[in-house]
Amino acid sequence: MDFKEHYFSAWQQVWNLHKKYFGIRQQDEETWKALNKSCEQLDQQFAGQPEQRFVQDLLLAVSAELERRSKDGKEATGTQP
Repeated sequence: MDFKEHYFSAWQQVWNLHKKYFGIRQQDEETWKALNKSCEQLDQQFAGQPEQRFVQDLLLAVSAELERRSKDGKEATGTQP
């Protein structure tokens, strides 16, 4: 894979995770655990690859955004597991 394919794949996978967990409620402990597991699996998928740090940074940004929105109490219309 070339640069574009590597990074597009990383972006796409993190984007899909963001869509899946968008709208998570702050008190939904089981879904937060599932999100954590999904993040760990994605990190492992890129382990040892140059894109791993990039994926980790994206995952942290998405997790922070999901947490921030869950604390705002704003309902979202995303898909949840």
